Amino acid sequence: MARSWIEDPAGMDALLNSPTGPVGRLVADVTRNVLRAVEVECPKRTGATARSFHSDIEIRPNRQIRGRVFSDDPVVQYLEQGTGLYGPRGRRITPRTSKALRFELGGQVIFAKSVRGMRKQPFMRRSLEIGSPWPVRDGR
Repeated sequence: MARSWIEDPAGMDALLNSPTGPVGRLVADVTRNVLRAVEVECPKRTGATARSFHSDIEIRPNRQIRGRVFSDDPVVQYLEQGTGLYGPRGRRITPRTSKALRFELGGQVIFAKSVRGMRKQPFMRRSLEIGSPWPVRDGR
């Protein structure tokens, strides 16, 4: 008589922990959906930050399958948390080595002793909510 996958430890392991098993395929599908949502939801000026996102699937030492969506672009942190008064430090942005900040705005060169910063534009959690079939909870 054939053993069911419940009675077969190797079959159960392949079902739950293999990247090609149904759980692994589901994690890969959800990860792809979240990546697409991040690329759409990411605030864009040139689109470089949205294009900087990648995804991968990893099998953890405890046999957990984890999908990740990530970027090495530091702009993502500024978009998510804000800068200056609106950021984690809560203070104006001032020059470190010169007397004024210099930047372009609308084709004009602007000099300023300080700026308020940029409000946060959180899009990662919204992307996770869009791309995942499960409710998103706080924490890890």
